[in-house]
Amino acid sequence: QKQENKQRSSIRYIVERTFGLLKQHHGLAKARYLGLERNKTRAQLIVMSHNLKTGMNIFKQMRSLRDCYAQ
Repeated sequence: QKQENKQRSSIRYIVERTFGLLKQHHGLAKARYLGLERNKTRAQLIVMSHNLKTGMNIFKQMRSLRDCYAQ
């Protein structure tokens, strides 16, 4: 059981860290609007913007690594 928990925790911390960042920095801790549909749409927009930001950071890192190896 300890081995199984260790394997799961290596993945779980990535997901939990992401949710923590979204709650702390982007306001997903509380519902802003009345109604499930509006809050669902807001959450999806926040998550999409977070994914775009993360993707751009990865792209910049890959680009800088490529430039380092090209020289």
